[in-house]
Amino acid sequence: MEELVVYLGGHGSFPAWIAAYLAVAGLSFLVSRGRLKRYRGRLVICFSLLFIASGFFILSFGVREVEAVGSSARIAPRLWAAGLALFTLEMLRLTLHERAPEDPKTGDVKKVLLTAGVVAFSLWGMDYAGYLVSSASMILLLLLLFGERRPLVLLSLAGGWTLFSWFVFVRVLMLSLPTGILFG
Repeated sequence: MEELVVYLGGHGSFPAWIAAYLAVAGLSFLVSRGRLKRYRGRLVICFSLLFIASGFFILSFGVREVEAVGSSARIAPRLWAAGLALFTLEMLRLTLHERAPEDPKTGDVKKVLLTAGVVAFSLWGMDYAGYLVSSASMILLLLLLFGERRPLVLLSLAGGWTLFSWFVFVRVLMLSLPTGILFG
């Protein structure tokens, strides 16, 4: 088992990840037949997010340990994996018990593309403004894109995430976040 985890966490494992994801997507389509057909999109998303959480966990075994830091670099991806899996399993439970809202008949492709653009812009912006500023900006833009207009909600979510990220990663885990050219 350890050799498999090391292989999946190393170089050259991309084809195995693609094949595994295609199997997960196919499985979600099989599960969503019959009475769960109206939840097909939601099930595909849930299974995909569980796959990503598993990927974070497996890839964390490939992260090199640095003893001088005081905490393991493996903690961050495992925290993400645990949080993502926890909330996704709850959404999956609600969907399987048919308590979740049904999938919409049509999607808003423009909003999906704008969301992808905001995320890409945020990733690009980390090189210049750093992680904290870039992620707070991304949260603000996404909230505005999804229709949130209350200033208190906008500032509390963006500011809360920034404070949470700084506290957990910089203060508790003693990991350095990207500071960017402007603040580096």
